[in-house]
Amino acid sequence: MPVRFASRLMLVLALVGVVPVLVLGGLSFRANRDALLRLVGGLQTQAATDLARSCRQLVLMGVDNLRLAAEYLPLERLGPQDASQVLSIPLRQLGTLNLLVLVDAQGHAIAPAVFTPEGGGNRQRVTEDSLALFSRQAPVQAALSSGAAIGPPYRTSESSGGRVALAVRAGERSSRLLLAELSLAELGHRVEELALEGGLAFIVDAQGSPVASSLGQGALSDEERTLVSEGLSLGESLVRTVRGSDGTEYLAAFAPVPDLGWGAVVGRRANVAFAPAEHVRRSTFFWALVALAATGVLGFVLARGVSQPVARLSEGVAALAEGRYDQRISEEGRDELGRLARSFNHMAGELQRREAELRRWSEELQQRVDERTRQLREAQDQIARTRRLAALGSLSAGIAHELNNPLTGILGLLSLASEDVPAMSSLGQSLAMALEQARRMARIIKELRQMAEQERVGAGRPLDPLQPVRAALHELRDELPSRGVTLCCELGESVPRVLGHADQLQKVVTSLLQNALTAMPTGGTLSVGLAAVEGDAVCLSVKDTGRGIPEPLRERIFDPFFTTKDEPGRVGLGLSVAHRIVEAHHGRIRVESAEGQGTTITVILPAAGGEAHLS
Repeated sequence: MPVRFASRLMLVLALVGVVPVLVLGGLSFRANRDALLRLVGGLQTQAATDLARSCRQLVLMGVDNLRLAAEYLPLERLGPQDASQVLSIPLRQLGTLNLLVLVDAQGHAIAPAVFTPEGGGNRQRVTEDSLALFSRQAPVQAALSSGAAIGPPYRTSESSGGRVALAVRAGERSSRLLLAELSLAELGHRVEELALEGGLAFIVDAQGSPVASSLGQGALSDEERTLVSEGLSLGESLVRTVRGSDGTEYLAAFAPVPDLGWGAVVGRRANVAFAPAEHVRRSTFFWALVALAATGVLGFVLARGVSQPVARLSEGVAALAEGRYDQRISEEGRDELGRLARSFNHMAGELQRREAELRRWSEELQQRVDERTRQLREAQDQIARTRRLAALGSLSAGIAHELNNPLTGILGLLSLASEDVPAMSSLGQSLAMALEQARRMARIIKELRQMAEQERVGAGRPLDPLQPVRAALHELRDELPSRGVTLCCELGESVPRVLGHADQLQKVVTSLLQNALTAMPTGGTLSVGLAAVEGDAVCLSVKDTGRGIPEPLRERIFDPFFTTKDEPGRVGLGLSVAHRIVEAHHGRIRVESAEGQGTTITVILPAAGGEAHLS
C-alpha cells in the first residue's frame, strides 16, 4: 500500500520541526510575558501607590494647616474690614492654597476672598470664573456638621491643574467657617514626572473624572475608564494592559487614594514593558520561517506527484466558475486525491441543485420586494397627502383671513336691518335667511382657521385620553336614540397618558362620532374603543355599520370640503380638521372600510413618555 501524500508531508514537517519550534517559542513567550507582567506590574503598582499617598498627604495636610490657622486666628471676632488683612497672613505662609475666605453658616462671605490673582509657585491663578466654581464646590454644610470637610475636586478652564475646596469650623462652637481652595499643581508636577518618556499617569476623583493628568492626556479611553471604575468600586490595586485615547497600549496600575475615595493610575508603554518577550516572539517567528522554507522546498518535490490530478481539479473548478455544473472529473485512485475528486463531483451536483433553489428564492424575494415597494408607495402617498393638506391649510388661512372682515360687516348690517324690519314680513324673512347663511359662512371660516392653526399649537401637557373621549360621548349621547344607533364602548382604564390638548382631542373624537352617525341614517351600531398598544402608544377606534366608503374615494376623505354625506350643512371639513389635529399630536389615522359593511377609523397617538413620533 503506497504511502499517502499527507503522510509523507506530515513526516517531512515533523523532521523539519516546525511544530516544536512554534510550540516552544509560544510557551517561552508566554512565560517571559507573565514574568514581566509580575515584575513591571509590581513596579507600576508601587509607583501608583506612592502617587496615591502623595495625593492623600497633600490634601490632608492642607486640611490640617487650615484647621491650625482657624485655631490660632481670632476668626469669630473679626469684622469685615479686618478679616481680609488677617487671612492674608496664613495665605502667605501656606504656599499650596490659592485663596482663603471667611463665611457665615449660610455660606455668605463675611469679607472678600484673599488670594494672589496671578498665582505663582504651586498656586494657581484665581479668576472670577474660578471663584464662582469654588463657591459652588465649597462643602459648607458638611463642615458645619463635622467640623471639617473636603469638597469634590474640580478643574477650571484657565489651568490644567486640579483644585479642591476645603472647609473647617472657626471654632468648636463657632458658626463661622474658614474656606480655602487647595491647589493640586504639585500633584500635576509629580504626574508629569511619572509620565516622562511616553508613560501614563493621572489622578481621578470618586466619579472617575481626571483631576491631574500628564501632558497631552485628554479624556480617558474606554479601557482606562473601565480600569478606573473597577478599581474605585473594589477599593484595591489593579494591574492590566489598557489602550489609551491615542491608541497606544500601556501596562497600567491603579491604586486607591486612602480616605479620599480617589484613584491614581501609572502606566508604561506595553512595547517597552514587554520588550524581552517580544524579542523571544520575533526569534520564534524567524526560526519558524526558516523551517517553513525548508518544508516548502521538500513539499515542492513531493507535490510533483500530484500535479496532474490537481490540474484536472483546476479545470473542473474553472468549469464551475463558468456555470457548467455538468463538468465531472475522473475519480481514479483510492488516496486523498481520489476522494477529493469524488467530493468535487458531489459538490458540482450540489451546486447545480442549489442554483435552482437560489433561482426559486430569487423569485420569492422579488415578490417580497414588490410587496415592500407597494407599502413604500403607500407611505409616500401619505406624505403627499400631508403636504397637500398643509398647502390647503395655508390657503385656507389666507382665505379665512380675507373673508372674515367683510363677513363681519355683513353680519352686523344684516343684524341691524333685521331689527328695523318686522320679522313676519317677507323682507324680514329674507333678512333672517340671509343672516342664517352668513352665520353658516362664519362657521365655515372658523373651521378653516382652526384647520390652519393646528400646526401652531404647543406640545400641550400630559393628559388622560379617557377624558376627551368621554366628553365627546357625553356631548352626543342624546342624539343616539333619535337616530336609532346603539352605542358599544370598550374603554380601557389603564391606558398611558398622552401629550396634547384635551379640547382638540375631544374635537377629533366628536368629528369621528358625527361622521359615523351620518354614515348610519337608518340606525346601526356605533363601537368606540380605547386601549394601549405595543410601542408605548394609545389606540382609539370608532367603528360604524353604515354604508362604507367606496375604494376610489378613500384617499380623498381627508381633503377639505370633500364629503360623501348628503346631509344639509355638511361642508367636508370635519375629517380634515381631525387629520391636522392628530398630525399636530404626532399621531396617525388609519381608515378601513368595505362598501356596504361599515367603516373603522383608528387614531394612534404616542404616549407622553415616548421619545419618537409615530410614523
